[in-house]
Order: sequence, then C-alpha cells, then structure tokens
Amino acid sequence: MDRRRLLEALSGLLAFCAAPPAFAQATRRATVGALLVFPEADPMTRARLAAFVSGLQKLGWREGENLRLEVRHAVGEVQLRQSAAELAALRPAVILVQTNLALAALRQGSAVPLVFVAVSDPVGSGFVASLARPGGNITGFANFAPEMGAKWLQMLREIAPRVQRVMLLLNPALAANRQLADAAALAAAAVGMDVAKTVSGDNAAFEGALADFAGKRRGGIIVFPNPANTQNQKQIIEGAARHKLPAIYPFAYFAKNGGLVAYGVDLKEQFRLAAGYVDRILRGASPAELPVQQPDNYELIINLRAARGLELSIPGALLARADEVIE
Repeated sequence: MDRRRLLEALSGLLAFCAAPPAFAQATRRATVGALLVFPEADPMTRARLAAFVSGLQKLGWREGENLRLEVRHAVGEVQLRQSAAELAALRPAVILVQTNLALAALRQGSAVPLVFVAVSDPVGSGFVASLARPGGNITGFANFAPEMGAKWLQMLREIAPRVQRVMLLLNPALAANRQLADAAALAAAAVGMDVAKTVSGDNAAFEGALADFAGKRRGGIIVFPNPANTQNQKQIIEGAARHKLPAIYPFAYFAKNGGLVAYGVDLKEQFRLAAGYVDRILRGASPAELPVQQPDNYELIINLRAARGLELSIPGALLARADEVIE
C-alpha cells in the first residue's frame, strides 16, 4: 500500500473510532414502559422488576445512561386503564406488561410493541395469532395452557384422594381462567367429582361460598391465576386451612405463605427472560416475528406444615418430585 492510501485508511479508522456507534446514537434515550398489576411496595413485585432491570443491564441498558424506565403499578381495572393510557401517551419504544388483564387494557388502540409475562393462553385469549408467529405488536412469555387445569385436578386427587368435590376459584371475565376451569371440570367429571365455580375478588361472597362448600365435606380447592386471587391470598390460604380444605395454587409464593401445594411457573425467571425480548425489539426486531415462549418446566412447592394442619400425608413420589419442601 502506498503512503497516500495508508494515510487515507488511518484517517478513516480514526474518524470511525471518534464517532459513537450508530446503535448508541439511536438508543441513547430509549424509553421502556412497564405495567405491573400489584402495588409498588409488594416484595414479590419488587423482586420481579429487579430481575427485569438486571437482565437489561446485562444486555447493556442502564437507567440514566441509555435507558429511561417508566413503571406504573395498577391494582384493579380502573387503575389499569388509566395507567395503560399514561404509558401509551409516553410513546415508549416497548412496554413490559404483566397478566391478561393488563395486556387487554394496553392493547386497545396502541401500536407500541408489547412484551408480556404471566399471561395464560395468549392464543385462546385473542392476543396473538399463533405461538410461533404472533403477528401484530405483541409477544412474550406465557404461563399456563388450558390443559394445566386438568393437571391441577390430578395433583389435588394425588395429594388428597378422599376429595370428591372441588371448588374452582376463578375470574370468569378472563378467557384464560374460563379455559383452565373448563379443563379442570372435564377432568373432574371423568372421575365422578362434583365441581363448584366461585368468583374471585369479593371477600364477603368468598367467605360465604367457602363455608357452604366446606359444610358438604370431602372438598378441595383449585386457585386459578389472576390478580384478585393473589391480592386476597391471605384470606384464601387461611380460609382453606380453617375449613380443612386441601388446595392447589398456581404460584410458589402461595405455598411459601402457608398454602398447601403450588405448581406453576417461576415468574421472576419470566421477568428476567423478558429483558431479552425487550432488548431485541430495541435493537430493531419486530414482535410479530418473536415467538411466544412457553415454560420449559414448572416448579412444585409443597408445604408440609400446611399438610400436617390438614392431617394429610403427602405421597413420597410427589415429595421426590418437589423443587422445594417447606418443613
């Protein structure tokens, strides 16, 4: 290479090094929203959000540098609608959204890319066209397919063979809850069990329904995944214990807070994984082409203290499968 060409090459290299990368220029002030359905002070919510933020940091996104994070905590449908409107008005590059209810509130009239976590049956609920190719502006991480309702029923019978009647505690306004309940009801009918469907959320109505249900004996409960059941978990767990009703719960924290058995996805892990999809969208990927991810495995938590209170002996095979046993 002659002297002139060498100088030109060096000059170009110096100019390239002096200029900030195109990616840094394009994303210096990227705004990411998050719509969460539990109070800001809730320890579980804080831990999940921290997992999401940590995931973004590992991918090069840091608040105050190249990231602006706008978080809204909303309890109840009125707050959800208000918070969804606030976030959409900010025109963020992408929004993280938790649960079916929040996703339904955000998708109305918004073209902002949405990455969901803790959403049940996103295809059956009408959020995406398919798991492999979601289409539109929505993708994310599902938690429960409808057939999980039958799995919970099977687990309840395994833990408490005497159970002949099952209360399904659900929000019938949620398509995913209805589908889970239908699967559980079909499985119950196949083995000759009676089913009672009870609506989540009304504390006084729940207490009355629980007392009436328990009075008929040989009962058990399946608690479905929805914000009302999480917010009222103390009342549900204590009511089940008081009336000697074995119960299956959808998330680990129910068992850790005194419930008998939880079988479901690790929500903190879903938040961490969601950071990867948010990063890909910020770098130019389309949510329409990012497949919806189903859980690879589920965690089983068994609370032996609760079992002793119910005078239940947990089968050894089930204990051997547990991810955590609370003594």
